[in-house]
Amino acid sequence: MSLAPTPEDKQRYLQALYDEYQALSNGDKASIRRCVEPDDLLITPAFLRLIGETLGQFNGTERANAAAFFDYLPKIARIVYLLPFAKLNGQSLGEVFNERKISERRLFLVMRSEYPQDLVQLRRLCQQCKDADIDGLNLANLLLYWGKDKAASEGSKRQLMRDFYLSNKQPAEEAVDADY
Repeated sequence: MSLAPTPEDKQRYLQALYDEYQALSNGDKASIRRCVEPDDLLITPAFLRLIGETLGQFNGTERANAAAFFDYLPKIARIVYLLPFAKLNGQSLGEVFNERKISERRLFLVMRSEYPQDLVQLRRLCQQCKDADIDGLNLANLLLYWGKDKAASEGSKRQLMRDFYLSNKQPAEEAVDADY
């Protein structure tokens, strides 16, 4: 019987996925980047090889638990769909969007869109910030709960908005009294 993965297990599985993605050939990475929608990954050999290689990092009971975690491929496909823009130890996606001056209007397109268009729009925003340090593990945790229906995506979308609006904004500079 497999228990629900602990947060530490999730982090380990996601780290393994990130590491295996970085080890992919340029052709396999390009194959993943060419997918138009997250569900297109489900029939992409590079994606399936990536999952197999990631599972190969685990042995015994841990492999069975990792297999259970990676069993629902559409969830993992959402993560891999945006993985080309992720790095280690970066900032949250909302912070990056705020720093890069992504307009609220474009972010609201993501919030109001339904699956898969919401993720397509999100990916376009990530492409604008491709040289930014977007934290891969933070992004993966956000996408784990980004679902195909509105109710499932609500929490993730709210978190993205919260990160966007509450990121470390510079306080307004105080007016300096000048002696004229």
